[in-house]
Amino acid sequence: MNLILLHQHEIDANGTITLQDRRAKHICEIIKPAVGDTLSTGIIDATIGQARVLAISASDDYSVTLDIAELSQLSLNTQQFQKTNQQTLPQALDITLIIALPRPKVARRLVRLCVECGVKTIYFINSYRVEKSFWQSPMLHEEKFNEQIILGLEQCKDTIWPSVSMHKRFKPFVEDQLPDIVKGKQAVVAHPYQAEIDISADRQAITQRQKHASVIVIGPEGGFIPYEIELLQKTGLKTMGLGKRIYRVETVVPLLLGKLGL
Repeated sequence: MNLILLHQHEIDANGTITLQDRRAKHICEIIKPAVGDTLSTGIIDATIGQARVLAISASDDYSVTLDIAELSQLSLNTQQFQKTNQQTLPQALDITLIIALPRPKVARRLVRLCVECGVKTIYFINSYRVEKSFWQSPMLHEEKFNEQIILGLEQCKDTIWPSVSMHKRFKPFVEDQLPDIVKGKQAVVAHPYQAEIDISADRQAITQRQKHASVIVIGPEGGFIPYEIELLQKTGLKTMGLGKRIYRVETVVPLLLGKLGL
């Protein structure tokens, strides 16, 4: 935990907050500050600054009281907030990820990974090769994803909450929503078979992809079926390969982010 992340509603009228959850345990056991010390603290969808420790107890139940009056006031001042964010928040990746729903455990790990890398928009979509049972998993509930988002934001010291959405019907998503998503952007679908672009060998292709904000579509294990590829191509997406190797979804996501974003 590199950042103590707070929700705005947790802060009282005096600009203080008392933590008695995993954050308090981490502060007491790992950081071990003294009263008067300051901690790197952020407010979700607001700014990052320093909070002063007013009281701390690790005897029975963990409890930490922080004074964040200055940080809270800063987040309400739009002009100063924007100036401060430019200096303190890590830059987001100008990449939108669209991923055919993998195994639920993998999906949760991918959300955290993408948040740490700076991806702010993630769509999970259906595909012929996506197991129907995946969509019924309790691991895909919003609160489960939110846990991973928070862990990712704490890790990379970011406060801006990403958008993660689920779309159970492939064709309506591609025909009705994808055209607006890719409008004015470079958009590719990772597809290892007869790819129009091979970024494993063509450095110029990588540079070309970076000229505009990118949309990257990643298929399920086994890839999209031909019908799905054709539908994506009709929307204007180019097929893109990474050489002859066939990767798992959880491998190809960080690989593509590294090549096309980071």
